[in-house]
Amino acid sequence: MILTNRIAIIVIALLESIDTGQGQAVNELDQLFNQLGSDRYEIRQNAHDQILEEGKKNKESILNRSLDIYLKATDPEIRYRLRSAMFGIVSGNLRPEGFIGIRMMDSPMRIINGGAVENIRAVQILSVVPNSAASKAGLKPGDRITHLDGKAFKFQSPAYVELSKYIRAKESGENVKLNISRVKPGLNNREKIEVAIKLGSRPEGLDNNRKTRAFTEWFEKSITTRKKNDGQDKDPN
Repeated sequence: MILTNRIAIIVIALLESIDTGQGQAVNELDQLFNQLGSDRYEIRQNAHDQILEEGKKNKESILNRSLDIYLKATDPEIRYRLRSAMFGIVSGNLRPEGFIGIRMMDSPMRIINGGAVENIRAVQILSVVPNSAASKAGLKPGDRITHLDGKAFKFQSPAYVELSKYIRAKESGENVKLNISRVKPGLNNREKIEVAIKLGSRPEGLDNNRKTRAFTEWFEKSITTRKKNDGQDKDPN
């Protein structure tokens, strides 16, 4: 009996400790939100940065709480910094897109396939970004990409658009095999080359539009969901 009572006391103490810890965490988070409206810049900036850090560890809970405060806040400084923090949390969790590092254009070409002339879609490389995946793999201006991972380009859309979508659907670090048609030095014919490329990451500046789209989609969807839930809560039926 005494042992049972001791166990019960320990369990209650642990539960109280957990509740106290969670309560402290909520209070500390609310303090950060309040500090976003401080008259001192360094306090506002520090609070903003800490919310971003918390968002990396507890994405959904921090985003939901930030949106709650954002919708209730009347201080434009708090709303501005909360929106900035939410943008950073949402965009910071995006999967890194693959990047080759070339400027390109459509370049249809004819090839001899089994003795027959065949018209195919291809992508011509106009220039190569220094230190990019393409540069490291030895791709050159004038090269024509004829196949992606062994598959020819479709005729429904421009080949360079298909190439771009294919690469961006991959993650940084993944490998892609390209079939290249390259002009032989001093000869009026081309050689076929197979190149394996380890994709790099899209540069920060090129990724801004994607981040903005991702945040806008999340924000609008979250607002719509909140309004729908609020309407259901008010429905007497």
